[in-house]
Parts: sequence; C-alpha cells; structure tokens
Amino acid sequence: METLTIHAIYEDGKLRPLTPLPCEDKEQVLLKVVRQSAVWKSRGLLQGLDPEVVQKVADGDEFSILA
Repeated sequence: METLTIHAIYEDGKLRPLTPLPCEDKEQVLLKVVRQSAVWKSRGLLQGLDPEVVQKVADGDEFSILA
C-alpha cells in the first residue's frame, strides 16, 4: 500500500489538495487528517531550535493564555 503525505485546505465542507494526486477518477482512498499546529505553520522562523522542544513549550501550560 502506497502512503502519500499531502497538504490540503478544508473549505466549503470539502478537502482540497494543494497538489495533484496520483489517483484514478473515483478511486477510494483512506484519509488521516492531522491539523497543523502553530509551531508547524511557523517552522523555520526560529533557526537552530529543536522542533520537538518548541512543540513541548507550545503545548505546555507555562506560556498558555488559558492558564
């Protein structure tokens, strides 16, 4: 089974791939939807930091506006 990772936008109740897919017309596929975090969207802005550390800080309560 071939696995592809693609980026898509959800609009008007539908997922729209940002790049063409190598699929046949009416071919059924299995989707796994993973929402991108703010850390992922801003990747590359802070050079030299371990992305896992940045994600832990972003997910933690220390800097949360909800705490």
